[in-house]
Amino acid sequence: MRVPEFADPADPCLWMKPQPTGFLDNEGAGSRLAEVGTAHRFQGREFPVVIFDTVEDDYGDGLWMSQASRAPGASAWESNGVRLFNVAVTRVQTRLYVVGSRRRILAAGEQTAMGRLAALVGDRRVRTVPATQLIAPGGRPDIRLGPFGTRLADVLSRHVEVSDVDDEISFYETFAARLAEARSSLWIWSPWTAKRLIGLLPVLDEAVRRGVRVTVFVRDPHDTGQKKQADLVRQLRAVVQTVVPVNVMHQKIVVIDEHTVLLGSLNSLSQSRSREVMLTIKGGHFARKILTHEHAEDFAKPPRCDAGKGEEVDLRRRADGSWYWRCFNRVCPARRGSRAWEKAVRLKSGARR
Repeated sequence: MRVPEFADPADPCLWMKPQPTGFLDNEGAGSRLAEVGTAHRFQGREFPVVIFDTVEDDYGDGLWMSQASRAPGASAWESNGVRLFNVAVTRVQTRLYVVGSRRRILAAGEQTAMGRLAALVGDRRVRTVPATQLIAPGGRPDIRLGPFGTRLADVLSRHVEVSDVDDEISFYETFAARLAEARSSLWIWSPWTAKRLIGLLPVLDEAVRRGVRVTVFVRDPHDTGQKKQADLVRQLRAVVQTVVPVNVMHQKIVVIDEHTVLLGSLNSLSQSRSREVMLTIKGGHFARKILTHEHAEDFAKPPRCDAGKGEEVDLRRRADGSWYWRCFNRVCPARRGSRAWEKAVRLKSGARR
C-alpha cells in the first residue's frame, strides 16, 4: 500500500508525501482537471493524485469501509470491502489523500483496512492534518501544509458560512455579539447616523480600548438625512479613530477582523422602523474580497485640504468612475472662487475603479 494522505471532516488528518504533483489525470494535457466516481469506475487506471473519500464519520457502527476486514470469520461483504479499499488506494501514482474519521481509524482492528491506516499513523509514516485547518471559514493554516496542501486550503477557504439571517428586530443582538468578538479591525459602512448610534458608542469605545482599529464610513454632512445629525457624527469621531464622509454612499456593510461580514439592507448606526434584512457571512476570503472591492484601506486615509481642515473633506466619485477628495467647507481659504479644493485618490496598483 502506498503511503497515503488522510483528511477527516470530523476529526481529520491529512497524510502527505513530499514530492510535488499536478492536477491533470494521466490522459495528458487538455484533459479534465479531475474525475469523480466510485472506486469501481477507476479499476485498471492510475492517476498522479487520488482523493479517496470513505464517506464515513464518527457516528454509528460505520459503513462498508470501516467494517472491511480479512479477519477469520469475516463475511463475504466484509472481505469485498477490503478489495474495494485496495482498488481505491492502488489507483495512485504519487499522492493519495484519504478522507475519513481519525477516531474511527485509530480504533479499527488490526485486520481491517482502516486498521492498516492506523498502523501507518502509529509508525509516523504519514503526515496528518485536521481538515479544519483547510476548511474552517477564514482559517489560515498555522502548520506547514506543503505546496499542494496550501493550494487546497486556499481553494477551500473561498467557501463561506452564512451563520445568521436577521431582521430589524433581531439584528442588534447579533451585531452586539459580533462587535464583542472583534479583536483587530472593525469596518462599518452606514450611510446615516441617528439615535441608534448613542447606544452603540459605548460598545465601539470598548472595542477601541482593547486595540481594535475602527473605521466608519457615513454620508457627507450636506446630505439631507445627515444635516440634522452633525452632533452625533462629532460624538462618533470622539470615540473611533477614523470617520470618513462619503457623498451619496448607500452601502450597508460591517466587516470584523477580516473574517466576518454583515451585509444587507439595514443601516447599523441609524435603524429605526423599516423592515430590513442582514446576513452574517463568515469567511476570510470573502471578507477580504469585500474590503478590496470597497477600497477600504485607500479610503480610510482622508487627506487634509490645503487649509488644514481635515474633518471637512469628503469622498466623491465622478461619472467616469474615478474617485477624489473634496473639501466641503464653503469658506475654506483653499477654494478658488466657486471651485472647492480637490485631490485625486490614488488606488493601489491594479485596483479597479
